[in-house]
Amino acid sequence: MARLVVTVHTADVPDDGEWAEYVAGANAYLPLEDQRVLVVSAGGGPNGKQRKMIVDVLNGAIVPVAIITNSWLMRGSGIAVSWFNPSLKVLGPGTLDTAIEYLGLTTWERVESARILKELQQGLGLDVARLLALRRWPGFRHTAAPGPEGKGARSP
Repeated sequence: MARLVVTVHTADVPDDGEWAEYVAGANAYLPLEDQRVLVVSAGGGPNGKQRKMIVDVLNGAIVPVAIITNSWLMRGSGIAVSWFNPSLKVLGPGTLDTAIEYLGLTTWERVESARILKELQQGLGLDVARLLALRRWPGFRHTAAPGPEGKGARSP
């Protein structure tokens, strides 16, 4: 799918082999800067070693990434990677529209992202639709990674 990369994480850390394959394919089709990455996590995400692999592949590239998760751990992982990629934004449940707007997806990419999310959800046995539908949960606040101007955003 052209410039859009859609990733769904289960509640577990990805297997090192799967992660290595994912990272190896990261810039196989387009330069990293031209890609838009949508991540939905049921709590799992890359461990420290795997995050370093992503940072190494980025090699200073600024890639728009939107992570939707209800996990504080995944939120922290995303924020750690955003130190090296300031265009990474971590969002809470119920923010798919915000993520799509942030990534600047075309109408076709919006439709395809929904189809792919559903397909990945079924393949992994997850209820991603529930995570995407929730608007908030008690005590959650998110802080966006600083944008190009160095300004972050905070919302209740």
